[in-house]
Amino acid sequence: MTSHKNPSFAIGAFIVGALVLVFVALLFFSGGQLFSSKKRVIMYFEGSVQGLQVGAPVKLKGVVLGEIVDIQINFQNDDQPLMTAVTADLVLKRINRKGTGVGSKFLTEAINNGLRAQLNFQSFLTGLLYVELDFFPDSPPKLYNFQDDFLELPTVATDFEEIAKNLQDMNVKGLIDNLDNLILQVIKIVVSGSIQDTLGSINRAANSFDKTAQHLDSEVTVLSKNLNSTSVELTRLLKTLNNQAPQLAQQVNQNLAALQQSLDQFTKTAETINHVFSEDAPLVNQLNITLQDISTSARAFRNLGETLEQQPEAIWRGKKSPEVEN
Repeated sequence: MTSHKNPSFAIGAFIVGALVLVFVALLFFSGGQLFSSKKRVIMYFEGSVQGLQVGAPVKLKGVVLGEIVDIQINFQNDDQPLMTAVTADLVLKRINRKGTGVGSKFLTEAINNGLRAQLNFQSFLTGLLYVELDFFPDSPPKLYNFQDDFLELPTVATDFEEIAKNLQDMNVKGLIDNLDNLILQVIKIVVSGSIQDTLGSINRAANSFDKTAQHLDSEVTVLSKNLNSTSVELTRLLKTLNNQAPQLAQQVNQNLAALQQSLDQFTKTAETINHVFSEDAPLVNQLNITLQDISTSARAFRNLGETLEQQPEAIWRGKKSPEVEN
């Protein structure tokens, strides 16, 4: 006796098996989120969301909390900017607080504590974006409240969004025109030879200043040597006066001591002239006047010494006039 299989049973078994495989595949590819509790949230972005796609992940500290389920352009009033509404489903069971699960109230508390959403790159090569959740306590929450169906997560702009916005606001054409004008002006200056003339004048001025400084340095050195020689001569004169006229020598000694003190101070001043020449050039004129006064004083003391050597009695009789002598 030949048995025949029921074709309807075979078809039914095939369909049931296919449904089981589809169900298992859904469980596998959904990562266990198919029957998990989800919280739908909405986020509004002012800038471009190019690279963000439905199915892109939503992460918190690198942990995937959900995925993007919808992206829409949101038009409001004419005085408000064009917004992009991004809807996402979050799996709250992946967040624990003190060992227990969290609910919708946790998201409200987290927003008050600085929870914000921002766009970030999944890969710089592909340009694909995802939504990154993070805490920004210093950022005030900016809520648009365009609808009340879903919980709204405040958003913050990332660095690359700020750069893109600044590039869009930049007047590139005006910048290029100004740059072209600047290049033309520079070319005109270079062709006219003004730069070469200016550089030559600066070089000549620098050489002249260097020569002046060197000349002043040599003059100061010679001047210092002359002052030292004058000091030695005055010291010798003082010894002679001490031998011939003690009283007069005492007064001269006091004057010469003050003069020696002035000479020492002047020597120290002369050594620092090189350091202050560029700022205190008027001191050179005052130095010449002081040297003339010192030279006059030295000449007077030298004449006095010669008179005392020739006429020691001039201390009490006075200097003889050339007309009295026969």
